[in-house]
Amino acid sequence: MDKSNEYVVAIGGSNVDVIGQSNNKILFNDSNKSSINLSSGGVIRNIAENLSKLNCKCHLITIFGNDDFGSFLKKDLKNSLVQVNHSLTIKSAKTSTYISVNDHKGEMVVALNDTKIIDFLTPDFLKTKETIINNSSAIVIDSNLNEEVLAYIFSKFKKKYIFADPVSLSKSEKFKKYLSNINVLKPNLEEAKFLFNFKSDTKNYLSEISSSLSKVNIEKLIISLGDKGIISYNQGEIKSIPTVKQKIINVNGAGDALMAGLIYGHLKNWQWDYTTKFSISMANITLQSKETVNPILSEEIVLNFLNKNILQ
Repeated sequence: MDKSNEYVVAIGGSNVDVIGQSNNKILFNDSNKSSINLSSGGVIRNIAENLSKLNCKCHLITIFGNDDFGSFLKKDLKNSLVQVNHSLTIKSAKTSTYISVNDHKGEMVVALNDTKIIDFLTPDFLKTKETIINNSSAIVIDSNLNEEVLAYIFSKFKKKYIFADPVSLSKSEKFKKYLSNINVLKPNLEEAKFLFNFKSDTKNYLSEISSSLSKVNIEKLIISLGDKGIISYNQGEIKSIPTVKQKIINVNGAGDALMAGLIYGHLKNWQWDYTTKFSISMANITLQSKETVNPILSEEIVLNFLNKNILQ
């Protein structure tokens, strides 16, 4: 089968990320010597760039402000070969901005975001993009989209293969009534507990999760556990998969790389277990970069990491 015309449509926000990492243990209510890095970001934008680095064509439907940050994002995306001709620029709004303060180990301490511009991404705008979305091999969305847009996507494109990222505990509630419409969902443990009413943190939590998920019509689920790896659920089969122990440079973007790996595996028609391990490799490689998307990422590098560190 010729797959040369296959592509993914990514719908959601794009940010400029300002990431500050303290040189030493953070002192609160004080100024900390740090390294500060400016880069392109946003969950959906990051996923799109990761896919592009795997030579997967991706159309990004997002919103830019008509400002310096918007120009910065567009230039970066075009350099990354992500297609942005179906996105929208708003003259009267500021480009989304995300600020993260990380400790000396690379773990996020607190983050702030100004993403109001996403509200300009409306059902009426998406109606003008129905053809490009309908002809895609998969759609990826996140919960930064407003309720009206999510309702439109899940209704209009319910026959498409949909990947969804809850983004945060507070925003994940938007997905709760659409769980049966999502083919692959990637929450963290707290988001999963909320979405599926998991109760305990006991050693038997895998069986509890499996029992809860069996009552919900969801196909595939990846629960991100941070440095403990992931929980994989695929049509009734559940397992815990550890990650590789390594020094972490920056945690920002690792979950987005994980999601991109899941999408890539779907496009490649890989077995689910192999796809999840490829995705973990994507996340591990991302953790080794100061950038939200590791600039050296490629399929070859991911496969080398996978074969050397996970498929032993």
